[in-house]
Amino acid sequence: MDQIEEMKSMIRDEIQSISNLEERIVFKNLMEGVFLELYETNVKMYRMLEERVMNDLAYDINRYLIRTGLMERTYLDKSHHLMSPICEEDLETASYKISDVKEKLKAEGKFCLSTVFLECDALKVGEILKNQEDFTGILRAGKEYPVHIRLERSERYGKEIEHLYHLFMKNGIPWKTINAPYLFKMADICITGLPEEAGDEESVTNFGADFGKYNRFVHYDMIPIWNVRHLKLESVGFPIACSDHENFEHVISIRDYGTEHAYLVEEKAGIRSVRQSGDKLLVTGQVENAKKWDIYMIRSGGDHKIDRYTYPLMENLRKDGFAERFQRKMGQAVKTKGELERFIRGFGLEDFIEYQDCALKENGLEFLETYSMNFFIEDEIRDREGKKQLILYFKPKGKETWLLRDLASFISSEVQEYFPEYECGGKFV
Repeated sequence: MDQIEEMKSMIRDEIQSISNLEERIVFKNLMEGVFLELYETNVKMYRMLEERVMNDLAYDINRYLIRTGLMERTYLDKSHHLMSPICEEDLETASYKISDVKEKLKAEGKFCLSTVFLECDALKVGEILKNQEDFTGILRAGKEYPVHIRLERSERYGKEIEHLYHLFMKNGIPWKTINAPYLFKMADICITGLPEEAGDEESVTNFGADFGKYNRFVHYDMIPIWNVRHLKLESVGFPIACSDHENFEHVISIRDYGTEHAYLVEEKAGIRSVRQSGDKLLVTGQVENAKKWDIYMIRSGGDHKIDRYTYPLMENLRKDGFAERFQRKMGQAVKTKGELERFIRGFGLEDFIEYQDCALKENGLEFLETYSMNFFIEDEIRDREGKKQLILYFKPKGKETWLLRDLASFISSEVQEYFPEYECGGKFV
């Protein structure tokens, strides 16, 4: 019960204690007409002041919230209000001939048949992908041909995350690590050898593979998804020359897509600023003529009642309270164990893993069980040699044990951005 309800309960009790009917009526009118009205007005004004202070402290860090997930191809709805495939080509049905396979094998030594999902712990994924032995496969193209196949880490999805990072930088938006555990479990099935008798004009219609003891981890037709959608939008009207005589302001309408979403703009000629004003994007850059723009919409909103996801959706949400905004506004660094614990708990992942403690160790003394989700960001200033390890210790809680080291990797990757002087990583205890 909140304060106003407690106050009303006290007034009702006081009214019941007054035996004189006339005095009871006078007291009741006084409380309702003056005291409660004044109290509610004060509460409302306090909340308005609190909201104003919060808005002045910092922008909403969760406006550019990225969600990621994984779905079976058969359940993926192209018209979904929130989620889209990370790689649009995953929706296409691949079609190729034996001659295409042979040409690729000759040029690169391998041919990618399909991409699969490995439902296992991050350490097991590393073991599978480091295994360079060839497995046995059957390729159907008119006849069935035995082929040598290998599992290799799929790099397509990592490149999309890296592209998104550069978009954030171009648009002047602070980067937050993407919580994308499923992307690091995607693997390409590659042919490494093909019988010469296979006819060049035959079309590949099917294939099968035997990965031995790893078969139970391999899932076909799984598509990684996120809440980012690529749009092609035209400028509205003519660009307006800026006062510096070098840049132009372009107006792009987003009325058909919604003002509640966040938008990023890509332009090779360079962007000075991107502002959203109502149902328009105002882009300032060196482009002189009206054109079609590459716009990336980061969709916001909740799930519908009929939505179905095979695996839990993950997001890089941060609890956005007064203390967090004040710390960012003042540029205060995390210096104590208590501040670090509050930062880690701000991701709201306690249902999966629970942070226990941290420790500084000499480099190489302990084996880290996590990996960097910001693998594309290189520290070109600091020397990695001689760095101490900042080890984060976690306790597993969730049932999805195969996912927990990936979530610890997400947290340690974010902590790494705060402590570039250390090599940050995680372990389970």
